[in-house]
Amino acid sequence: MVQISVCNSSKTLKRKGFTLVEIAIVITLILVLAIPIGVLLMNYTQGNIFSSSYIKEQYYANVIMQDIEQRIRRGDMGSITFSNYTLSFTYTDANTDGSKKETLYCVYALENANTTSAIFKRGISTSSNPTTTIFPTGLEAGIIQDFNVSIGTSAPYYVEIKILTKSNFTLANKVYLLNYGR
Repeated sequence: MVQISVCNSSKTLKRKGFTLVEIAIVITLILVLAIPIGVLLMNYTQGNIFSSSYIKEQYYANVIMQDIEQRIRRGDMGSITFSNYTLSFTYTDANTDGSKKETLYCVYALENANTTSAIFKRGISTSSNPTTTIFPTGLEAGIIQDFNVSIGTSAPYYVEIKILTKSNFTLANKVYLLNYGR
């Protein structure tokens, strides 16, 4: 704070307050401290958001992969087809007494692939045309971006599955079929 006293014959002029220079210095000091702290907090927050969304993408890709692996491993080689981001196959389980259970039809499909509205769906039924629903439950649109399947053509038969998420996390697995002789 500056006090200026001016003696002018019989008058004394006193000015109280801050000068423009003092105000500018204070604002500059505040900005010098606030900007780096703000940038640091923003980077920390963005890093946490990215890592949590990356973990969520990995989780959904793993759930999808495990479900496909569990079912396709028992799949009938002749029934496995993949086209237009849709994997279809059938499998038959056995009862404990050795008799066959009903044939199950499985469909895994990625609709609107490589877009922000891409959504993964699954359908499992004894009907030859199962109704598909969003899988896994809670999956948001756009998390799974690409779904690709390669089918082996000679023994031992296998299916190679690749799932790509929006942050370019790729989950790939080669599954050998148990029922390739059928």
